[in-house]
Amino acid sequence: MFLRPALPAAATRRVLAGPARILGGLAVVAGVAANLLAAGTSFAQDLQSTTIVPDLNRPPGFALDYPRRKPGLWEIRNAASENLGMPPTSYCVGEQTDTPANHLDRVAGEKGSCSIGSFKRVGISWVAESVCKDSRSVVVSQSVASGDFQAQYRIDTLVFYSPPLANNKREDKEAVVARYLGACGAGQRPGDLVVPGMGVLNMGDGTLKQAPARSSAEGNR
Repeated sequence: MFLRPALPAAATRRVLAGPARILGGLAVVAGVAANLLAAGTSFAQDLQSTTIVPDLNRPPGFALDYPRRKPGLWEIRNAASENLGMPPTSYCVGEQTDTPANHLDRVAGEKGSCSIGSFKRVGISWVAESVCKDSRSVVVSQSVASGDFQAQYRIDTLVFYSPPLANNKREDKEAVVARYLGACGAGQRPGDLVVPGMGVLNMGDGTLKQAPARSSAEGNR
């Protein structure tokens, strides 16, 4: 029988350390896998806990197809008009004033050289675009409407000119703000737009008549 020569102590430690390192590496891999599994489980639970359920009890005025204003009398003005000392207009909104084809005083469709788009919901706002073309230029406008349409709303419009106008003007900005005043006045019809100094223009049939005298109550609204 042959006796295997004894290994030096250092060599023995190296031999024993090899399996130990392998086992240690496997333990590290197992630990990483366990952490990944736990993280995956936690992430899945987070996804389940943040599942969005559609809210069927939407507030009044909230719509997905087109914006609708509360019926009644609305004060409408350009955002800069107050600084210029210009009085606002008032508009009588009826149950059928805002429709899929005509809402927020915007009639969608082709109008001469212009293509007018309707408002589409984007997040919590509404966005509409229009393009007008002629032989020399293209005018593109984008309007963003926001608000609850029950007490107030605002429409911001940005207009781009291509090529720029003669004075190198490339864009225009304007904003319209509106607030609800209450019921339409006696004798007012849906579509009646009261323009100070001009009269009452009905936006539906285009008739123009003299504006009625304002009562003190209406003047204090």
